[in-house]
Amino acid sequence: MLDYKLLEALDAVAASGSFEGAAQRLHLTQSAISQRIRQLEERSGTVLLVRDTPVRATAAGQKLLVHVRQVRLLEAELQETLETATSDWLTLRIGVNADSLALGLIAAIAPSLQAARILLDCVVADEAQTLDQLRSGEVLGCIGTQPQQIAGCGVIPIGVMQYVLVATPEFVARCFPAGLGADALADAPAAVYGQQDSIHRRWLREAWGLQQGDYPCHVIPDSTALFGAVRAGLAYGLVPLPQVKDALERGVLCELAAGEPISMPLFWHHWSRQTAPARVLADAVALFAGKLTDR
Repeated sequence: MLDYKLLEALDAVAASGSFEGAAQRLHLTQSAISQRIRQLEERSGTVLLVRDTPVRATAAGQKLLVHVRQVRLLEAELQETLETATSDWLTLRIGVNADSLALGLIAAIAPSLQAARILLDCVVADEAQTLDQLRSGEVLGCIGTQPQQIAGCGVIPIGVMQYVLVATPEFVARCFPAGLGADALADAPAAVYGQQDSIHRRWLREAWGLQQGDYPCHVIPDSTALFGAVRAGLAYGLVPLPQVKDALERGVLCELAAGEPISMPLFWHHWSRQTAPARVLADAVALFAGKLTDR
């Protein structure tokens, strides 16, 4: 029989990345958290946490985290059905890409969140990376680019995001006077999202044979700031069409490969066993993505 007080401690450590943070979340001493984790590991017969900075779950720990988070959601749904805790807010932890946040995801789904009394705990990563968070049990749903569902999960198509390669007219005149080419791209500073493999890095690799390190780039882990760097003439960048559409119409920015947007299908991946609040969230995210496609 699992002891859910011990599992709660495991979840708190994994979510905060430290024993100290878990103690603050649960209003316990750090020693008490350590003792609960030790008891859980003894009962499980295996190590559940990698004591690193930040602390992270092992493969066995991730399985327990998936279980405890699913149980928590099912309990919340049961309480709502029995009308014993309808005033409680429920926190849902999801994986989202920075572009969706920059394009107004939170504002778009706010009415649904308020009506269902849902709180979001957003883990931000590139679209290609959010599935790793779902596999590990860190999140219950995520926006991803892979159409295939992963084990124990479902997948829903939610739309297509179009990206365009843009820069200021001055930047184009200076760095791409003869248009795009491998040599020019190997010399022109790019603005790319994050350190991991991104849409821009994949495009440079697949379309032009340029590997990471073959071109200068500003690494900016924020979609809005990346767009700002492009508008400032600091670099060229691959930007979502809805985000850049107004600047293109006003001539503030121009396309480097006019008429050749990069289409990226988006999918909502989720645990197979969804609670009513999780379904509300999925519907709201799908509606938001559909509106982006229509722009």
